[in-house]
Amino acid sequence: MCGIFGVIGSENAAAEIYIGLMHLQHRGQDAAGILTTDFRNGGSMNMVKERGLVANVFDEEKLRQLKGSAGIGHTRYPTIGVASKKEAQPFFLQYPDGIGMAFNGNIVNYPSLKKYLRDKKRRYLMSDSDAEVMLNLFASEYLKESGTKSFFDSVAYLQKELVGAYSVVGMIANKGIFAFKDPNGIKPLIMGKKEYNGKTCYAFASESIALTIQGYNELRDLKPGEVVFIDKKLKVYSRVLNEKKHAHCVFEWVYFSTVESEIEDMPVYIARSKLGEELANKVKRLWPDLEIDLVIPIPDTSRPAANSLAYKLGIPYGEGLVKNRYVGRTFIMPVQKSREYALDLKLKPIDAMLKGKKVMVVDDSIVRGSTSKKIVKLLRASGVKKVYFLSTFPPIRYPCYYGIDFQREEELIAHNKKIKEIEKEIGADKLIYMDVESLKNCIGTELCTACVTGDYPTSIGEAKNLQNLRRKHIKRMVRAC
Repeated sequence: MCGIFGVIGSENAAAEIYIGLMHLQHRGQDAAGILTTDFRNGGSMNMVKERGLVANVFDEEKLRQLKGSAGIGHTRYPTIGVASKKEAQPFFLQYPDGIGMAFNGNIVNYPSLKKYLRDKKRRYLMSDSDAEVMLNLFASEYLKESGTKSFFDSVAYLQKELVGAYSVVGMIANKGIFAFKDPNGIKPLIMGKKEYNGKTCYAFASESIALTIQGYNELRDLKPGEVVFIDKKLKVYSRVLNEKKHAHCVFEWVYFSTVESEIEDMPVYIARSKLGEELANKVKRLWPDLEIDLVIPIPDTSRPAANSLAYKLGIPYGEGLVKNRYVGRTFIMPVQKSREYALDLKLKPIDAMLKGKKVMVVDDSIVRGSTSKKIVKLLRASGVKKVYFLSTFPPIRYPCYYGIDFQREEELIAHNKKIKEIEKEIGADKLIYMDVESLKNCIGTELCTACVTGDYPTSIGEAKNLQNLRRKHIKRMVRAC
């Protein structure tokens, strides 16, 4: 899961991309990059990318180097490859025409496609990134014939060959920028338009907040399988090339996207509030005599759900845990050792709020269980009498191969356990999960819930190769920690 941003028609593309990436920082903390082009100077390209947070990678001097009215940017969360500068995006090929590309997602058949490029196309790659594979596949097809027709044919070829989830922004030197989604529309991608000083500007982003904060007020989600090309004269070309059953990642509403955003006409804040109401209904229906003194969220993602749950149950809501604002999102850290270390720094209890109380704790989800165990232990050390742990997401029993970093069954606490067993393992007095149908009632039905149901919207025949590759990379990262 990453953050992507693309813009054309801007007076200062780099500045807009920087602001956009700052509002997408929560989607990736490993690396950041910006690629721009100056159409007034023959389509010259400029790129800066490095490991680290957006604010650390870019300063005023670097942003001044990134000249041009169009560009693309990326914040990286590694699910394929390792944490390194060479795997930071965007990727760029000088030939043909100068093509840059950045994407959010995961390519399930990445290992075989990389082998195909080497054996059949004689293309040797510089990284273990599936983004570089995608770019080279596109370039090899685009090389056959230039022009807009060739561009759409090249994307159609990609959609035919790639298995997985992908939302992409890209750029072709002296021609324009483009964006497209996979046929199932698994990952979010939003297009915006604004008028300023009598000029038109278009932009694409993973989340609406990165657009609305900069004055883009004509927004729409790209459709599954849709491709948009905007040339340097700002003429827009759009086609839906290969649309399949819509399966948008449900985790976007539950955890990944920020509450200010809106995806597929569903505000993230409203979705999370509804999840809290549904959990409250379940508690009232199945455990009406449960003694609860206080409802608290695990900051920050679960606040809307905890608030609406408390209101529905008529129980006081409070902040029992304080998040250290200088620690990033622990879930998207690349290895378990890093997550556990960060968690020790991340949450601090408010003893005065917690001591002697029976507390209902609301979290967005339970993936590996390590966070949940530590939180329960922390609360008990603060004098909490009982801990009732609620998850706004159903038990995650199956790996995700589409860009959220739990690709191995063995790391999932719910993979082969019953709820009572998980309850005992995390140390809670009561563990309550959201139901799958209730989840769909809150958000919608055209969702990918494969991590819960095992019903994947694409083929996962090569997933074992992906799992083995990820295991190797994790071992390398653990040794480096």
